[in-house]
Amino acid sequence: MLNRVFESVLEATRRIVGAVTRLTWVTSGYGWFTIVAPILVASPSYLSGKMTFGQLMVAVGAFNQVQTCLRWFVDNFSILADWRATRRRVTSFQTAVATMDGLGPAVDRIDLEETENRSIRIDDLCIAGADSSIRLSEAHVEVSPGERTLIVGERGQGGAFLLNAIIGIWPWGRGRITRPPRQSMMFLPARAYVPPGTLRAALAYPRGADDYEDAAITRALTDVGLEHLRPLLDTSDRWDRRLNENEKQSLAFARVRLQRPQWLVVNGAFDALDAASRARIEALFAGPFSEVGLVNIGRRSAPDGFFTRTLHLVTDPDGPTFRVRDHCVSASA
Repeated sequence: MLNRVFESVLEATRRIVGAVTRLTWVTSGYGWFTIVAPILVASPSYLSGKMTFGQLMVAVGAFNQVQTCLRWFVDNFSILADWRATRRRVTSFQTAVATMDGLGPAVDRIDLEETENRSIRIDDLCIAGADSSIRLSEAHVEVSPGERTLIVGERGQGGAFLLNAIIGIWPWGRGRITRPPRQSMMFLPARAYVPPGTLRAALAYPRGADDYEDAAITRALTDVGLEHLRPLLDTSDRWDRRLNENEKQSLAFARVRLQRPQWLVVNGAFDALDAASRARIEALFAGPFSEVGLVNIGRRSAPDGFFTRTLHLVTDPDGPTFRVRDHCVSASA
């Protein structure tokens, strides 16, 4: 499998190198030809005495001026190619977005309902994956506020499907999910998102940078072990590149500390933390987060008593499946 991936990368690289080489031959050869061509054409008249040297230079200059105006396409060919490739990618993405609502009409959909009930309830859930279904081993589950639940999958697979199903962005499958309103919940994926801009804006995301006082921001950074970033709050940078994975996940939990949701649904975020950072986050659930319901989809951790309940995520090869590529092809046909 890995060899096939590398072979496809090498083949694409060879095609790019070959195309660039051929393009360089054309552009460079065209440049040298335009320098020599006017002299070769006019030199017989100059050598026979019908044209003076000054007239020869005027003819060469006129030819070069016309050639400069006509070589715009040669000079900008690579830019035009980049523009065409970008346009095709944007068009493909736009087409995919436009057809998403009509995908999978023959596939059952999960019944997702928002209620004023503060609990999360999952009944007979079976999420359609690419080759098999993902479901909880327990048919009926109700997670109460303040409860800390760990959902362990087979080798960690299926976590993203379950997270997206609870959010509502992966509707394919069957069963029922009842959860509190979206504004009372926060979701943390396996890779923490850090938007560009100032660190203050990244910490307040998706809210405004001025929505929180400095004291609250300082307390949030200190609680997750990022107090050393306090002097950099108003510095604009690519924080997604400057911070390491542990710091980015800790920043995500600092965001939770600021926004104080009723529910926190996590997919692998705890697994990305080192031992010291994880201990700080877990300590928050004994204090400021004591009433926050936690659903963590991740690996089985050491039996330290942090999670009050453990559920299991398993694959079902006989359940419904959904291949996005197949449905995109059928929708465009």
